[in-house]
Amino acid sequence: MEQAYAYHQRKRSAPRRDGLSTRSVVLEAAGRVFAERGYVKATNREICERAGVNGAAINYYFGGKEALYEEVLVEAHRQLVSMEELNAVMDSKGEPRDKLRAFLELAVRAAQKAPELWGLPVLLREVASPSSNLPAPLVGSVLPKLNVVRSFVCEVTGFESGSEKASHATAMLLMPCMFLLLFPEKMQSLLLPGFMEKPEALVESMVSYVMGGLNALRGEENDPAF
Repeated sequence: MEQAYAYHQRKRSAPRRDGLSTRSVVLEAAGRVFAERGYVKATNREICERAGVNGAAINYYFGGKEALYEEVLVEAHRQLVSMEELNAVMDSKGEPRDKLRAFLELAVRAAQKAPELWGLPVLLREVASPSSNLPAPLVGSVLPKLNVVRSFVCEVTGFESGSEKASHATAMLLMPCMFLLLFPEKMQSLLLPGFMEKPEALVESMVSYVMGGLNALRGEENDPAF
């Protein structure tokens, strides 16, 4: 798997008249096919037909279907939240509460746009029926983002980065965000009526909820009786 990944990393994409690279067109087509059919039922032939490219393009640019799928997973995660967006939030000069609000706004925006993207169904299919062990490229994409969020949590709470408390606090911050992304729109409308019309109200409630929880955990850590 690693050899295939290294292989396709070396391939340069051929220029196209429409200004898009062949590699990016194949990746986009693959994302849509994997979202509709899942990894097992998706075929190289259909992906290449959707992309309008030669049938050998997947092997040439990606080293095979498995390596292509790994890149699709990475791109699916990037569609929802990119490293650049996270860094912009965490590098801002605001107070911790302001940074938290900006982060949660990012999560809410991701939830609003997710139904229009192929990335979410791809990730949902992978969660429901994993194709294999979590691919190394996806881990390499997710971990830096997780570390950025953890650093913010530690800034608010004062917890050591590698501590169990930091892990628990990070999970408590991320779980409401994951709910917004992973639950179908009908469930969201049932539990959060008006969410899509007034997302700012939900953001403020989440800020108060998460800050209250983080402050409570910090208080427990500083309590001699804890």
